[in-house]
Amino acid sequence: MDELLEYHQELFDLCSIGAEANATFPQEGFFEYAHEMLGDAGVLDNIEYCPYVNSRLGIKIDGYSWNELEKVINIICIDYTNERDIIESLTNEMIKKAGERVTRFIEKIGDQRFYESLASTDPGRDAFNLISEFIDSAIKFRVVLMTDKTLSTRVKKIEMPAILELPTSLEIWDLDRFKLLDKSDSDFEEFTVDLSQWGDGVKVLPANVASTGVSTYLGVMPGALLSEIYNEFGQRLLESNVRTFLDFRAGTNRGMRKSLVQEPENFFAYNNGITVTASSIKTQENAGQTYVTEIENMQIVNGGQTTAAIYFSPRESGSIKGVSGEKRFKDIDLNEVFVQMKLTVVGDKKASDVMKANIATFANSQNSIQLSDLVSNHPFHLNIESRSRTQLVPSGIDGIPTKWFYERARGQYNTQKRALSSAQVRKFEMEYPKSQVFSKTDMAKYENTWRMKPHVVKKGAQANLKALGSEIITEFDASPDDFGVNFYKDLVSKMILFRHSDQAIKTSDWYKENTGLKAETVTYTLALLRASVLEENKDINLDLIYQNQSLSSSLTSLIVELARVVRTNIDDPAFRGGVANPSEFCKSEKGWSKIKNMTVDLSNLSSEDIINTAQIEARAKEQKELTKASKSISYLEQVMQVTSMEWSLIGKYNSAIYPPSHANVGIPMKCASFLNGGSMPSDKQLKIAMEIRKNAYSDGFDFLS
Repeated sequence: MDELLEYHQELFDLCSIGAEANATFPQEGFFEYAHEMLGDAGVLDNIEYCPYVNSRLGIKIDGYSWNELEKVINIICIDYTNERDIIESLTNEMIKKAGERVTRFIEKIGDQRFYESLASTDPGRDAFNLISEFIDSAIKFRVVLMTDKTLSTRVKKIEMPAILELPTSLEIWDLDRFKLLDKSDSDFEEFTVDLSQWGDGVKVLPANVASTGVSTYLGVMPGALLSEIYNEFGQRLLESNVRTFLDFRAGTNRGMRKSLVQEPENFFAYNNGITVTASSIKTQENAGQTYVTEIENMQIVNGGQTTAAIYFSPRESGSIKGVSGEKRFKDIDLNEVFVQMKLTVVGDKKASDVMKANIATFANSQNSIQLSDLVSNHPFHLNIESRSRTQLVPSGIDGIPTKWFYERARGQYNTQKRALSSAQVRKFEMEYPKSQVFSKTDMAKYENTWRMKPHVVKKGAQANLKALGSEIITEFDASPDDFGVNFYKDLVSKMILFRHSDQAIKTSDWYKENTGLKAETVTYTLALLRASVLEENKDINLDLIYQNQSLSSSLTSLIVELARVVRTNIDDPAFRGGVANPSEFCKSEKGWSKIKNMTVDLSNLSSEDIINTAQIEARAKEQKELTKASKSISYLEQVMQVTSMEWSLIGKYNSAIYPPSHANVGIPMKCASFLNGGSMPSDKQLKIAMEIRKNAYSDGFDFLS
């Protein structure tokens, strides 16, 4: 079967099953699929589903979001065929029509009669409010067309006229593009920055062209070119950056803006420049000079603030008074601005994440900025991945023991399946059901909801992952033992709590009568529930959830009812206290503080669903003992994997350095005796034994010789 058609059928089945289970339309299932994938890849985050159609006015939109970093209003339109065995083509006429429908809606902003014609429950009203709120701050519109069709080969160029005099781009995600992203093993969508479209490219000097697959170049990046690149690719350039742009409130950023206004020709001298990584580049020689003409997967790992300052400063309103008089920001001449660029090309995909993380850390170390990204190969991730491949969970209501599958890197689940025969695939899917696959961003969403930070969760998948990373890496590095089997079991329980709650809310009668704001409702409801339970010196019983692999009916009922109240309040302008858009309200600490102060009636909660203070203390003690026991078992297993002869020789090797009574001699001899039927060493001795063995090899001991 054709690979693209097979993917199309998988997508159809996924959307249909989801629609049937949730009593919704397949189009919404397609939106959820696309939203999750693009959010995980950092392409388009935190969009709201908003199916609004007005055939009489020729209007159709399906979603919206405000990108605060790029100052871009995103409008989503969906073209879903709901066909399984036929792949249709997306033509130029279809694209043009979709763009016109979106344009007509945006042009209605400010039309009070149109606004009043929208029912209070109409999703179009929320989109209207968001655009109205941010239209004065926006510098660009982006129309995103998501479809299960394939882009026709006759479509050569996609153009989108300006809307409300703001530059507007049209981005198409068709079946081919979704398949490419879904089947890749990368955490982001690969892209090419074609520098030749803006001129000759960037002149560089080879600084370290190595045979190891890592090469470095030094060059000078024109400010105008850097601005154009950011205008096209936006925050996709900054995925590996350890900073976020904090507008011009920070002193460094105000200083850069001032330099751009008053001394653009000296910006190069004042600024440290940018550090860029790439998976590959194309170069050409011109008059004896090397020019970079293409950069694959360009990432600005240091210098994100510089890049954003160059891009946003000319787009700011206002001016600065100086010695030579008042100068407006919009008069900044970026043709006079240049920055130093260090470009490192890392061809090895496996080494790329490590290299980018190290470059980012070392490049920023002078400013005391620590890496907060949870990069895929961090021991925290490796730990979860390892446990997910070995830890069987209870059978639950289905009666079949299974495992959860952690995708430490994108596409691991499908990659593993592709290497199997049909019979092996069936066995694999029974062991690791598709419904039990979870990614890094999933994990961060569940964990930060449990940590009662719903406003951070609502900032989007990538932003939430970064926020959790800054905390959890510190915690993991300080005490990795706390992230053992108990942590993993609790994580599985948190996933079940979130996913079952999401499903229960989605299929509830009150939600089906008035859909929308589900993402906000789920994370806020669960965070509020836990905060309320903790107020009574109790906690949610994760052990019960893990054992049943499900939620009790009493807990489910309470969550669904509480969610109804939470969503009603989020949707109430009076409750939001002047914040026009519910989604923006839910991204703020103010929003969480307001929700957290709600009174929650826990009287209908079963005693089994919660644990009291004594049980919390007993659970902590038991988990500590289990952790200690598992460590002891681990050390015991490690000691037993070494032969008695090797332990004996290590003891003899150390006896040439230490007296017979020294631990470096006695403990290896005790391990040798234990393996020959003697008494078992203590937990402390088992741990020390492995250190002694490691040090012996470091000092020159060689068992084979």
